Amino acid sequence: MKARVSSLWSNVHDTTMLLTLVIWLCALPFILLLTIPFFGWQRGILAAASAFFLALVVCYALCYFPKISVEDESFE
Repeated sequence: MKARVSSLWSNVHDTTMLLTLVIWLCALPFILLLTIPFFGWQRGILAAASAFFLALVVCYALCYFPKISVEDESFE
């Protein structure tokens, strides 16, 4: 079980996840300021949690899936 989990997280970089967390923390006041006055606390917290989940999915997808490399082609 531990080997399966470690192989799943083998391509995920800690710095990318930390950057995702910092970006979400910086966006959190704006999300709450835009949603709480119009929709209330429950919807504001739901929007913040949804933004956090979306950021983690994007972060995981960027780290997990292989990068597309552009081959260096010299045009003569």
